[in-house]
Amino acid sequence: MKINPIIYLVLTVAILAGLFFMFKPKKQIENTPGQAQTSTTIQSPSPESTVKTFELVIADKKLVSGPETIKITEGDEIVIRITTDEPEEFHVHGYDEFVDLEKDNPKELKFTANSTGRFIFELEESKIDLGAIEVSPK
Repeated sequence: MKINPIIYLVLTVAILAGLFFMFKPKKQIENTPGQAQTSTTIQSPSPESTVKTFELVIADKKLVSGPETIKITEGDEIVIRITTDEPEEFHVHGYDEFVDLEKDNPKELKFTANSTGRFIFELEESKIDLGAIEVSPK
């Protein structure tokens, strides 16, 4: 009994496709140096969300007052008040939120924490990391 080569080909493709779907890696985000590893979960703000406010003071391109690690929960609304001794841009990686800072003029950065993970905040123009925001899942 001779089996048609096309049947072998179809069986091989079916087996390989099944193995691929069975063993394919889960989707992961690479953690490159200087970037936060994130797991994105998009949700609309809920009535359960809370507003969390943090004060940061920057002098000589260093964080001199305020938390180096801001810990919040997914869904929280966050307000960061930043005062600095020189003009600069404050940037939160991952969320791509930023605010232009002016000397001795407090500025606010507001957003909702819709993504979980650890997100570096820095002085963008100087490329100086100041700390991080850690967003825990609900």
